[in-house]
Amino acid sequence: FQSASFISSTGYASVDYAAAPWTDSARMFLLIAMLVGGCAGSAAGGPKAIRNLLSLKYMWTELTRTLHPRGVLPLRHRGKVIPNHAMRSILNLVLCYALTYVVVALILVALGSNFATAFSASLACVGNIGPGFESLGPMGSFAEIGSASKVVLSIGMWMGRLELVTILALLHPDVLRHLRWRGKFSRN
Repeated sequence: FQSASFISSTGYASVDYAAAPWTDSARMFLLIAMLVGGCAGSAAGGPKAIRNLLSLKYMWTELTRTLHPRGVLPLRHRGKVIPNHAMRSILNLVLCYALTYVVVALILVALGSNFATAFSASLACVGNIGPGFESLGPMGSFAEIGSASKVVLSIGMWMGRLELVTILALLHPDVLRHLRWRGKFSRN
């Protein structure tokens, strides 16, 4: 139940997985479930399972291409070739998610959280999972962390909920220039 809750980002927990009966390997499995995200087309947070799968297939194809430099090795999924431009977009998005997770976690560490709490809070908020680990687990709350950390996590949650592409598109210089030209952000 816990893994299904993490993958679907429903935020439910039926037990305290920070308690003694849960082994570190079981917690690691839950951490991986946080990173996987939901399936394509779902409202779940995170980078989505299909993007992670295609990224892993791309890494395998590139490793094979290193071993066979003259081979023609198209990336395929379910018998269809994935175009390079689509793969670049997927890899960019997965990299943006990874960087967002890391940056939010590092800011939380700089604000005084321990690494395990900061990393799980980053995954929980950017991926819109719900509960994290350590004191932010299902029987804990975010009340213990400082206000500045809550602001950082709120921004991370906002970025994760809007799929990062929207945020990056809005911050792109061409979009800002277009909005400024149309008078949306003109200075008086």
